[in-house]
Amino acid sequence: MHYHRWVLDAVPSGASTALDVGSGDGLLAFDLAERGLSVTAIDCDQPSVQRARSDPRATDRVTFVVGDVFTHDFEPVTFDVVASIAMLPHVDAIKGIRRMRRLVGPGGVIAIVGFATPSSGGDVARGVAGSLYKKSMQMRGKYWEHEAPTCWPPPCSIAEMRKVVANELPGAEFKPLLSGRYGVTWRAP
Repeated sequence: MHYHRWVLDAVPSGASTALDVGSGDGLLAFDLAERGLSVTAIDCDQPSVQRARSDPRATDRVTFVVGDVFTHDFEPVTFDVVASIAMLPHVDAIKGIRRMRRLVGPGGVIAIVGFATPSSGGDVARGVAGSLYKKSMQMRGKYWEHEAPTCWPPPCSIAEMRKVVANELPGAEFKPLLSGRYGVTWRAP
């Protein structure tokens, strides 16, 4: 949730629909809905979707689906925004990005926050900085931990993910973030 801003800042002007892939407890879906988007949130973990559906922030602007994004019968080029946070380590990253690309409409945006293992000294330093930041947030009582399933260690390194993104989303912005995270934004032609 610390990187929702990455996704929200990528929402194009005039966007009306969004897909939250791997929505977990629904926090990103709620943030997108607060922006005025009609959001479909899909996750294969039923307990996470149940928590999201029962959250007081759940409104009719968000439809939660228990399902697999790869097999769900979404129409191609349907969404103005296709977003995911921490989903790609749970699936084949190339297939995940390709599926998101098929679902985003012309002029729409794919916004991803993922996590990966360090590839460089800079990645290690960002990991240490992220750990210190997390610790300070915990000490101040301002850190929230999700209950959705995790995948650790991540199957790819930051360098490998940068290469996958360059191959699958030409022209995408790829930015290493704190704590082994990376952000990706790509606008569909």
